Amino acid sequence: MTTHPNLKTFMHSLIDLTKVRESLALDPALLSLMQHWMCVFAPQDPPIRMQVLSKRQLVSVMDTQASSTDPTFEAWPPEVYTLLLHFLNQEHRQHVCFDTARGKLHVFPLKQSISHKNAILLIQHEALSNEAIALVEQCLQMFHHYAGLIIENERDSLTGLLNRKTFDQCVGKILLNDYKPEYRFPLHHYLVIFDIDFFKRINDTYGHLIGDEVLLLLSRLMQEAFRDGDLLFRFGGEEFVGVFSCAEEHDIVMLLDRFKEALAAYVFPQVGQVTISIGCSKMALNVLPNTVLEHADEALYYAKEHGRNQICYYETLIAQGLLKDSMITGEIELF
Repeated sequence: MTTHPNLKTFMHSLIDLTKVRESLALDPALLSLMQHWMCVFAPQDPPIRMQVLSKRQLVSVMDTQASSTDPTFEAWPPEVYTLLLHFLNQEHRQHVCFDTARGKLHVFPLKQSISHKNAILLIQHEALSNEAIALVEQCLQMFHHYAGLIIENERDSLTGLLNRKTFDQCVGKILLNDYKPEYRFPLHHYLVIFDIDFFKRINDTYGHLIGDEVLLLLSRLMQEAFRDGDLLFRFGGEEFVGVFSCAEEHDIVMLLDRFKEALAAYVFPQVGQVTISIGCSKMALNVLPNTVLEHADEALYYAKEHGRNQICYYETLIAQGLLKDSMITGEIELF
């Protein structure tokens, strides 16, 4: 029996997908798998264009497209992004096909994509049959089940936030992705430590079950207050860490202030008001992740020592002479 050559490639892509152990590598593995799948079951000339796109990425590209004068900037036409944004805003999503100036664009919802809650798979194809569409959806179901296992392993069992092990694995990759030379629009990255004020007092007064409830409710409040795609980790106990990517440097101030306001307005059952101290430091490719973590921890300690219930920025404290800089630079292991 002669095996279709593209089927062999597809099987290799499927095997490569099952080797993935980190959610950050899931999207590239999915695209590779789907590209080879299409070559077997729905070949087309010229090559098929595919993309995984989150809601946050879509909005970012739309903003960039509106302000960019670079003719080499590759993007879908503006009207396509409007359609995609409307699709992502729907509560219940299923496959749709849009007729665009560049041809037929098939859109499939993705349930698992890195840490994004809202993402889609785009396939530009002129002759995708109903049978082929059904096979794509079956392939995505398999991907969703496998991705669910990977993501479950990366989560804290109590809060559902990412765990410390995942932080160690992904920070270098996050930086590398945005600081590659060919990446036209690098983002500003910030590492933030959140620590509940007087959490031991909550446990001692109300018991550990209520303490766990506070941790759970706080994690949910964080997920609601921050954006799709912001990485939120539980480091253990009452300490949380966030990694935020911002287009502008002042965006991090707005994000953290908004969260503090949401927390101030929230009443925890039995406990009442809970406050939090926050330390923030800027990340860079030539600064080791542990060094940035130490800087954010120094800012957090300053916040704790000077009244709690506040946000302190490491770089601001250094500029004001309130902390002494002890920068240790080096190369991040790029895995």
